[in-house]
Amino acid sequence: MKPIIWIYLLVLLLVPTLSQAGIIGPANIRFTDGDVMFRTPDDDEWLPAAVNTPLDEGDAIWCPDGSRTEIQLADGTVVRMDGGSELNLIANEDGFTHLHLESGRIYLRTYRTSGKDSLQIDAADTTVVPAARTRLRIDMLPNNQEDVSIFKGAAYVEGNGSRTKVRAGEHIALEEGRNELLPLSPADDWEYWNMDRDRAQSRSARVDSNLPDELHSYSADFDTNGKWVRVPEYGMVWRPTIILSADWAPYRSGRWIWKGDDYVWVSYEIWGWVPYHFGRWAVVAGFGWCWVPPTRGDVYWGPGYVGWYSTGSLVGWTPLAPGEIFYGRRNYGRHSAINTNMNINPANVIYRNRRSPGGLTVVQQHDFLRGRTVVQQPSQNASISVSVSLGSPRIKPLRETRMPVIKQTPPRVAPPRIEYKDSRELRNRFPRINQEPGPQRRSQQPAAAAPASQTPPVREKRTVFPAVTPDERKTVPDSKRHEAPSKRDDSGRRQTAPQPLPKTDSSTSGAVPQQSDQPRGINPPTVITPAAQPQQERSRRITSPVMTPREAAPKREERATKEVKEKKVWKVKTVENSDDKDNKEREYRPGGEGRKSR
Repeated sequence: MKPIIWIYLLVLLLVPTLSQAGIIGPANIRFTDGDVMFRTPDDDEWLPAAVNTPLDEGDAIWCPDGSRTEIQLADGTVVRMDGGSELNLIANEDGFTHLHLESGRIYLRTYRTSGKDSLQIDAADTTVVPAARTRLRIDMLPNNQEDVSIFKGAAYVEGNGSRTKVRAGEHIALEEGRNELLPLSPADDWEYWNMDRDRAQSRSARVDSNLPDELHSYSADFDTNGKWVRVPEYGMVWRPTIILSADWAPYRSGRWIWKGDDYVWVSYEIWGWVPYHFGRWAVVAGFGWCWVPPTRGDVYWGPGYVGWYSTGSLVGWTPLAPGEIFYGRRNYGRHSAINTNMNINPANVIYRNRRSPGGLTVVQQHDFLRGRTVVQQPSQNASISVSVSLGSPRIKPLRETRMPVIKQTPPRVAPPRIEYKDSRELRNRFPRINQEPGPQRRSQQPAAAAPASQTPPVREKRTVFPAVTPDERKTVPDSKRHEAPSKRDDSGRRQTAPQPLPKTDSSTSGAVPQQSDQPRGINPPTVITPAAQPQQERSRRITSPVMTPREAAPKREERATKEVKEKKVWKVKTVENSDDKDNKEREYRPGGEGRKSR
């Protein structure tokens, strides 16, 4: 038995399993329009952001008025921010990403392979957990109101002590004390802009891909900016076709920034995220520089897969060829070594790409720290007097070294003066919700606070239901509420006023509205406050058909046990509690894209 165990352990050490994911890569900025800024936990200063800027756990992004940006998470999910929005990356773990919307609005499109409960977005007192293949938007409005709109797919939304599953074609408005489930509002410019970008990215994406499964969400970048060719040495490799000059070489158009505890490459090329942080580069006869993708199961994000050189005041680097060892500060896969746990003579390390055209880049240290890529010698000259350095340069970074792009931002784009929140503080305030099957509630509510609205039995969700009693709302501390930013522009959302509440006769105030024979879909939302209902009315109403959001209401057996113990009312067969209810609702549920574009 022991030999079998030893063989198994040896296989795990030498061969990565197919299901093993590599190092969790950070999110990255894919698109910017305007003066987008970001902040890291190591620095309390907002810095200008650029395309391909890495975003790690604890980072915050600010999108000022008149600006927009697009972010891609490690699992392929796309998040877009509008002007006046601030977003915090609370957690970036294996199989789970946690975001916090401090202000403004975001649009989100989850990737088709996103795992269950792999993404959580918190906004004030609202939590959203979307499913895979879901498109939604979250708006933080004045008066402590949040709107969550679902255009495709579905998402669980928690707020005011209840959890509701919102599906395509619906949006839920959450404010203090109540949740309102409504049809989608008319599209605005922000939504049309997102729809256009979704269509453009869908057209450029291909079903088949030469990338490993871990990088499949980036296939559109490769298909748009280059072509795949098959070579005898490495199989399928990728060659960029959109380059700046005839003597182009990798790791030339961009700069090194200090992020976390290492120097990270930020490319100025729009496709420059995956090719510079995964895989290797090689010079192929007849094609020139080509990128060799990593193998499935051995996909590791790296700060920049280069071999380093240093001599005196010079710093240099060369792209690593397939199979060459990357010396870094931690483990980066099979072809890597931790530079603090090795005894290697640098003189014995030879990088094959150094003698290739453009394979060696050498700059002065002061240019390196300030992001100036000024080559000191012609790239064809391989006799530059520099020696191999195992690991990135040990040079103290400057303020400019932390900037992906060096530019002065006007004071008008500065984010609001909000006290910096550590990611640990945000985690404590917005914990990860329980991973239990089916709809769940964060807190147990008393039986008197159970949602109990009643509308005619129609399939269009237009139910307004209270989540907590007035006494419970008084106990909510004011510190839990965020005020909307002063420059918040809410004109782009909620263009139509909410439907007015139905008037009730004073003699029957608090009573359940009676069903009518009006056609389906014309009944306005109703608001029913538990405190205003007599106890006998609540007890009597249990025996009549009630249509509430299934995920928010308690089970019928529980409600009957708590409120009418002396009657087995749920034994009665009605239209709403018959066995065909769930099948009818599933057949009715539309699966379209929500609103059509113009």
